[in-house]
Amino acid sequence: MLQSLVPSKASAFLAVLLALTAGSQVQAQAVNCLVTPSDPSCVSFVLPPATVTADIEGLCTQMPYMPGCSLYSSCKAASKTDQWCTPFSVLADICSVDMPMMKDCKNYIALCGSAANQTTASRPSVCTSAPMIEAFPTTKNASALVIDICTEMDMAGCERCPKPAPGAYAADCDTLGTYAILCKAMPDMSQCATWKSMCSASSATASSLSFQSSEYCAAGVGSPEMNPPAMRMYFHLGFSDYVLFEKWVPRNQGQYVGTWFALFFLTLVFQTISTYRTCLESRWAEEQAAENDDTSKSDSSERLTSFGGDGKHRSSIFMHWIQLWRQPWSLKEVKQNVIRALLTFVETTLGYALMLVTMTFNVPLFFAVIAGLTIGSVVFSRQRSAGVARGDSNSSATGCAGCG
Repeated sequence: MLQSLVPSKASAFLAVLLALTAGSQVQAQAVNCLVTPSDPSCVSFVLPPATVTADIEGLCTQMPYMPGCSLYSSCKAASKTDQWCTPFSVLADICSVDMPMMKDCKNYIALCGSAANQTTASRPSVCTSAPMIEAFPTTKNASALVIDICTEMDMAGCERCPKPAPGAYAADCDTLGTYAILCKAMPDMSQCATWKSMCSASSATASSLSFQSSEYCAAGVGSPEMNPPAMRMYFHLGFSDYVLFEKWVPRNQGQYVGTWFALFFLTLVFQTISTYRTCLESRWAEEQAAENDDTSKSDSSERLTSFGGDGKHRSSIFMHWIQLWRQPWSLKEVKQNVIRALLTFVETTLGYALMLVTMTFNVPLFFAVIAGLTIGSVVFSRQRSAGVARGDSNSSATGCAGCG
């Protein structure tokens, strides 16, 4: 009898123990971390990846121009694994400050709260391990900053974000990428204070997300489009500078050396055309003087008189010009003027182009032009001397080479 009671008591004890265990499991399962995220059991809770992705996709389908969506598209396109590309961190960039009231932000807000009411001590650890980027611009702020910069100065990159229609919430474009491009080109603009804070290495999220090393902040990271040359209005060194055209931007040593020699030889071409035009003008003047020797001498005498008299004789120069303009051009003069116009056009274009190169303030490129002018003056020294000698002899015959 006693032997039969012992097993029954043991069975009862085990039944009670199992019941208590089951009850505690039911109680644990009953904790909904989206409802009570401050519960101690929710410290290690994370949203399922599929839920996070679905929330981001839903948000970016509705408003693809949000900065967080631009970030998400960049991360997704390049399959980036950076900390700032963590899906939950991207969700935080959208929901924490920018759009906390949107429907697809409800899971994030329930778990971590908005930036205004977050109490990290009582939230799941994922809220602090994958936070939003500090000083990350809101949709409206990023759009306003881009529009303000591009209204003030039509820079390269502004074409990416056309001005929104009146009444629109924000510009329908990649405002984050455009804002980064503009501020990387001219970081000292007042509108770039938010960009500097976002990209600061001393920010609260810098160590956990390393966003300061992203293509949106760091020079030389990402595509060439994301790395426009900085506009520096002072003498400087470095590879990256616009050279006359938007696409002519040397970005490595080989391209830079090639650019240097291209500019050097372009300057020699300028010197060649300039010298050739000078010599050609001298030869034409010499031929004209030979053909009209008597007329040239009388005109010269008249000009010398006009220069030596009182003010009333000065008008004879202009009268002589008018007489020359009234004379019909010969076929020879037409050919000469066509050649003269073409050479002047090319020479002037090259001259101003080389001036613009020096205005990049890039020291080696500046001296590429100076070296070309210096070497060219030596290479064409004899030709120039011969041309000047012809011009001088012609001037002595006509009295004023530049007047008539």
